[in-house]
Amino acid sequence: MEPITHSRHIYLAILPFQALSDDARVGMFCHGLAMDVIADLSRFRSFRILAYDAMKGLSHQAVTDSPALQGRQLDYILKGLVRQQGDKLLFNLQLVQARQNRLVWAEKFSGGFEELFQIQEYIVEKMAVSLQHFVDHDLLSEIRKKPLTSLNAYECWLRGFQELKKGTLEADEQARAYFLQAMDIDPHYPRAYTGMSLSFFNEWSCQLWHRWDVSRNGAFEWAQKALELDEWDHVSNAILGRIYVFNGEYEKAEQSLRKSLRINPNDPDTLVYITVGLAYLGYLDEALEHYERAKHLNPGQNLAGCGAFIHLELGHYEEAIALAEQQEAGKGWVDFPAYKAAAYYMKGSLDKMHASWQEFLNDFSQKVNCGRPADTATALKWMIDVNPYRGATRLQPFWEYMGQAGLVELRAAEPPPPLAHANRFYEEQGGLWALAFGGKQVQLAGVKGLHDLARLLSGPNEPIHCTELMGALALEDGGGVFDEKAKAAYHKRILELQEEIEEAEANLNSSRLAALQEEYDKLLEHLSQAIGKGGKTRRAASSVEKCRAAVTWRIRSAIKKISTAHPALGKHLEVSVKTGVFCEYAPEYEVDWML
Repeated sequence: MEPITHSRHIYLAILPFQALSDDARVGMFCHGLAMDVIADLSRFRSFRILAYDAMKGLSHQAVTDSPALQGRQLDYILKGLVRQQGDKLLFNLQLVQARQNRLVWAEKFSGGFEELFQIQEYIVEKMAVSLQHFVDHDLLSEIRKKPLTSLNAYECWLRGFQELKKGTLEADEQARAYFLQAMDIDPHYPRAYTGMSLSFFNEWSCQLWHRWDVSRNGAFEWAQKALELDEWDHVSNAILGRIYVFNGEYEKAEQSLRKSLRINPNDPDTLVYITVGLAYLGYLDEALEHYERAKHLNPGQNLAGCGAFIHLELGHYEEAIALAEQQEAGKGWVDFPAYKAAAYYMKGSLDKMHASWQEFLNDFSQKVNCGRPADTATALKWMIDVNPYRGATRLQPFWEYMGQAGLVELRAAEPPPPLAHANRFYEEQGGLWALAFGGKQVQLAGVKGLHDLARLLSGPNEPIHCTELMGALALEDGGGVFDEKAKAAYHKRILELQEEIEEAEANLNSSRLAALQEEYDKLLEHLSQAIGKGGKTRRAASSVEKCRAAVTWRIRSAIKKISTAHPALGKHLEVSVKTGVFCEYAPEYEVDWML
């Protein structure tokens, strides 16, 4: 037998299971079990199963010396022995490393004849996952002794995947080094590209929230490259499915997630991605089923966070709390403590709800808000924005409660530290504009949209009419004060102001009430000048609409240009700048700008 040199696969021989029984049913069962194990293991793309017919008649003791296997690659041998003891069957399974004839793994099962098919299903599932796990563990123990330059493509994948499980930025960088080396060894090895995608997926979903778009795009692009090489890679399909969910492309998401599930339903790591994705899509009963399956396949994996999420959405609040308490603090996704807070709210435990919400605020401040303390409103808006539910969510009553007037803000104790750098927006330098945000500074050539943005940033949360931003008198003689679209926008804003004024009065927020009342009075005065008797506009041309379209286009074009040079700033402006008849900078969190 040849040792593996630069193969990307593991070659496995499954011997016919020995039936130590005179009962014909046992022999038939052993044959069926072996065939089912082969079918299930074939779902793992890294395994290559030697033809079962070639294994028939081989002795379990002398298999490594068999002439039928000489000159063929063989890495592992799976052997099985079935004994009958009364009405029970006893199974003894062993995985042997072929080159050294060394036992890697062994396990025993038992059950009655009446449970035959249930036993078979259990054994097949358990063996498929256990074999992958123990083969990987065995290979890792060997390859850790090798210098990096001697690793083959699959071994590089294994080492990289082990680094990814550490869940740190440093480990992700080390993992990429392994995956890139795997590509050097075999440029057509899909798992190397999948590994690169997973590393960016880690950053996108768990770590670098200020690089949300960069990490998401990296995960998406590498997964697509993997699927170009192997469209049946279940991991890459699952990653694409999760990304489509967060993009709001729900049909594509469901297709990718279900394709991954069809390709390999027995990989517990991938089942977690699929489970969460299906829960966001509203398939909660199915998500719970796959969660239980992942637990069954890998009991040692901590899936408490995933389970708490699903049980919360199903309305099983006690189960959600019990699982949430098993989750180690600081582990899992950023808003997990907020889910725990929601479960406590549903059960009426407000003290525990507040404690869990404070835990979320602390995590949000450190991991999302660049170390700056965050208030409830900011963190709540972020949580609502990043959770891509296709339909209704059980979180809605909790979100409404947290947004109610009179709720005590759970603020971080310390004031924000002075910034080591200035957030500059934008100081003209010889026709160029200097943009600084989040520690990064860039320069851009001047465009009109930058002037508009500078004006908006100078007055956060203050709506500015599009005609003011045009910088010239837009409503000339002969032109219309309003068209119907502009008039509708004014009426919509007036209704919004009425609601906001009522809210400010209820909250006894005098400063906000004064600002809202001033804007409301100005709008009414403007409307009274523009609209004649019977509600008809005094003039009917579309000057305001032209201003609205022009200002919207140049502001959005400027933000797009900024996003290319400074993604973090572009992302902040995308979510904070509103355009229309009235334009406004409503920051997602407070930013101290030098203008």
